Amino acid sequence: MAKAFRLIVAAALGMSALPGPAAAQNYKLDPRDANFSERLTVVDESTAPVIGPDHAGLAGNRSGFETGVTVKVDGVYHLFVGEMFGRPHLDLRIAHWTSKDAIDWTRDTTIVSSDPARSATNFNAENWVQAIIFDEKSKRWNLFYVSYRGGSPEHGEALNMDYEGAIHRAVADRPGKAGINGRFTDAGVVMKPDIHSTRWEGQQGVDSFFPYPVGDKWVALHGSHNHIPPSPWLVGVATADSLDSTDWKRVPSEQPSPIEDLFIENPIVSKLPNGNYMAVYDVNNYPNQADVAPKPANSIGYSVSRDGIRWHQGRALVVQTRPDSSWSADVRTPMGLVPEDDGSYTLLYAAKMVDKPFWAVGRVRVRLTEK
Repeated sequence: MAKAFRLIVAAALGMSALPGPAAAQNYKLDPRDANFSERLTVVDESTAPVIGPDHAGLAGNRSGFETGVTVKVDGVYHLFVGEMFGRPHLDLRIAHWTSKDAIDWTRDTTIVSSDPARSATNFNAENWVQAIIFDEKSKRWNLFYVSYRGGSPEHGEALNMDYEGAIHRAVADRPGKAGINGRFTDAGVVMKPDIHSTRWEGQQGVDSFFPYPVGDKWVALHGSHNHIPPSPWLVGVATADSLDSTDWKRVPSEQPSPIEDLFIENPIVSKLPNGNYMAVYDVNNYPNQADVAPKPANSIGYSVSRDGIRWHQGRALVVQTRPDSSWSADVRTPMGLVPEDDGSYTLLYAAKMVDKPFWAVGRVRVRLTEK
């Protein structure tokens, strides 16, 4: 969700790009290496979007998709995704789509609607989906999403940027795995800027949040960014006793985590067969950052943690590897790793099309190896 804002910030400050790692070094990131053994490789890919601008089920969605999470329940893929139904990155709603093969998709319903009129007093101008998690304790699906308010120029804020991001939790009305097909009721805010926010967390508020179980605890990667003066988009680690907690405690040693030093947003975490954890996430792909090794074009980021707390520096995975599948001008957010029976994973992602002003959904099949 933030890539559109990066260039706005740079232009407003007369910069050609956002600041390089010097700003991140102020946070004294732990210099861990990227030498983890797990590797992702693409083994199959769709040569065109699986949900594009010509799909019959767009329900008036004019600009496409951004942020989303995919799960598979009883052989059916469920995609909870942000739909930019009007202006890109401004008019948002969260929708539920289903598919039997992750290629042919049907739109089911709108889950969360927004009030698309960005202002300093409207805290529901945008809704970006963050996670869909089944809670074994309550036997219900939990949907997490972030909402923002616009800036207040009279208070020195930029009107065209997001502020005070807050993470909401919505719970399926129906218990059991089948409840994923029903309505969700909002259950309140679980994380927002407060007195416990650490120095690296900025004006955007909580821009990313993904919870996952580790032992008898829950852990979450939470993200943030400061608009003015501009700083990197980073993530930290927080823990809680339960998924429905509103008391997520930041882990001091992981504020922030060194996964990326310039840009990471919307990480989605999976537990691997070897017991480690893998996060896939939106990563900076722009090549003009001073002193920063550029990520390959059309790539996502991924990182591994052995304990769910300490994360390695990330790597890049190019998701459009064939010349006949390079339909994207800008790969955005991965939508999670869905394990398949043959040991591979299905991965959906949002990307801006080369020839149309539309952010479509792409698909690849990846394999996990250890070297």
